[in-house]
Amino acid sequence: NFNAVLRDYGRLGILLANDGASGGRQIVPKEYLLDATDWHRQPDAFTPRKATPYFGYGYQFWLFPGEKRRFALLGVYGQSIFVDPELKLVMVITAAAKNASVGKEPLARERDALWRGVVAKYGSW
Repeated sequence: NFNAVLRDYGRLGILLANDGASGGRQIVPKEYLLDATDWHRQPDAFTPRKATPYFGYGYQFWLFPGEKRRFALLGVYGQSIFVDPELKLVMVITAAAKNASVGKEPLARERDALWRGVVAKYGSW
């Protein structure tokens, strides 16, 4: 459980986008974050489309399929932090779905469309 205000979630995302470094100091070990957020470093069972029908999984991080390292922290009701370290892009969603099974609600599709649209605008998926 983690409880914070929107600004704090954004700060956490920025720290993660910078591989655990802030202000010239390494706060979270970089190798730990790379192990946790790069699906290429995961055992086969935890890679995207094997851990789940879409995401891979690493130490509480949900890993997107594709060659670029992208990951999210996903709350049970849809709250989320999306991180693209290459683009230094962080998106925080604090909205909550009606049910814990977010994948079956419009929120999941809308959130995915938002993430993909912003990434497409500033980089490539």
